Amino acid sequence: MRLGFSRSRKSIVGMILGFLLFGFIAEVWAGPPLGHGRRFNSRHHQGHHGQGFAGQGICPQGRFTVQAPDDIRNQANPLKPSREVLYSGESLFQVEVQPVACKICHGVNGNGLGIMAQGLNPAPRNFTCEETMKEISDGQLFWVIRNGSQGTGMPPFKNLKDREIWQIIHYLRKFSQPKRQ
Repeated sequence: MRLGFSRSRKSIVGMILGFLLFGFIAEVWAGPPLGHGRRFNSRHHQGHHGQGFAGQGICPQGRFTVQAPDDIRNQANPLKPSREVLYSGESLFQVEVQPVACKICHGVNGNGLGIMAQGLNPAPRNFTCEETMKEISDGQLFWVIRNGSQGTGMPPFKNLKDREIWQIIHYLRKFSQPKRQ
């Protein structure tokens, strides 16, 4: 009798150890954490809180934003689009901007279909629309992020540093670029 009990206990201990080993292997296989709980180099955000709705979004979109003054609208982004700049811009857009992350309205994929988009008229900007985005200068984007857009749901983000806004703009530009296959 005692022999059977011992085998049963060994098999339970073996299963527990197997699950633990599987967990460790899965952690190593997932790779090192990049920050904010995201592990993958592509940092794809499907399934994150605030994903909103999948789809193409409105393309092209009519313009409802006041033009920035010429000296600002004609400014080029002073930052080079390095990995660090894009990573920072992504982190700001997806998580860190306060009081609410950009993705809540613009969607994690930048398609303008975030979870708050349904209640907004006009709809949030669709950054994936190449036709719309090619008409908007970096300076104009800077102006809108800093000052908001009257008559739309876009609030001003006066608490952001200039560098942070330029980082976000580089990240926004990535949405309308063709995806590598």
